[in-house]
Amino acid sequence: MLPTLLRISIPAGWGFPVALAVVLLLAVGRAVAYRRRLVREGSNTTFLAALLDDKLTIGILLVAAVIAWRSGMLEGPISLPLHTYGLLIATAFVVGIWLAQREGKRQGQDPERIADLSFWILVAALVGSRVYFIFVNWGDYFGPGSTVVTRFGRIPRLLALWEGGLVFYGGFIGAALTAWWYMRRNRMAFLPHADTLIPSVAFGHFLGRLGCFAAGCCWGRPCDAGLPWGASFPPESLAFQSFEMRENGARFLSHDHLFTVPLHPTQLYEAGGELLLFALLVLWVRPQKRFHGQALAFWLMAYAVLRTTVESFRGDVERGVVAGLGVGQWTSIAIFATGVAVWVLARKGARAALAAA
Repeated sequence: MLPTLLRISIPAGWGFPVALAVVLLLAVGRAVAYRRRLVREGSNTTFLAALLDDKLTIGILLVAAVIAWRSGMLEGPISLPLHTYGLLIATAFVVGIWLAQREGKRQGQDPERIADLSFWILVAALVGSRVYFIFVNWGDYFGPGSTVVTRFGRIPRLLALWEGGLVFYGGFIGAALTAWWYMRRNRMAFLPHADTLIPSVAFGHFLGRLGCFAAGCCWGRPCDAGLPWGASFPPESLAFQSFEMRENGARFLSHDHLFTVPLHPTQLYEAGGELLLFALLVLWVRPQKRFHGQALAFWLMAYAVLRTTVESFRGDVERGVVAGLGVGQWTSIAIFATGVAVWVLARKGARAALAAA
């Protein structure tokens, strides 16, 4: 468990130039990729035209940089921690895009369009995962203690991402809705592209859960001290810090208060399950699929079962519990039902199309 790998230091006065450089690199990279795709499609366009076509994204990034600068966040020396969780999420995103582009090319889909879609999926997933967590823990963000003190003054707690608070289901729902909107806007068939993307979701979630284990979030309930794979988390972890803030939290800490008591490593349970689902999707389901949407439906149903099982070992009440079941388990029921609906309707549509041919 290593929540922070290292810290990146930026001297005073260099914060805003570095932020602008990052925005510039992102804008140029996206414009180059977009122009390459248009040229490959036979459209003769200039780099400037490709850059202007992405003005919405560039505008959002510039506004964010200016807000950070005007608020004083970029004035003094900056020390940015490189968190293991963030590194693994970034790795998951890069690997996921590569996997999806590779399969998309094999299926005759546009790899550059898939890369652009993946960018918006990432943004939507981050927003959705945060919104879901805030909804489940509404009182923490809009009741007493809804603000936190930082070096820049008090800010709303909902902006304090370093405290944790991202839920996969919220991110997946946000990503799915955004993907549907993007594909409809660009006239991309939803189910074939979903089958291309869903193994990347499984593999990305596998890496993400490894990040959760490193950060000590999404932890399990206490287990028998003799369980060989029981995990004890240090004070730097979110699990330890959460227990410290509970009224009866001391019973979840070791006698010397250097670690938590042994807990079920639910992060690793789910990571292993998602790796297995990825292998099944790539090696069995997708190669033998009989209709578009089959891989998506399989993952929806299988992951819902996996998540419901893992949730029974979870110990973080912050995830929300309703009528004895975690909010994630209730969401799993809806996700499983959605998977069944996709399977039935997609197979029925494929049969109808075959009969009409």
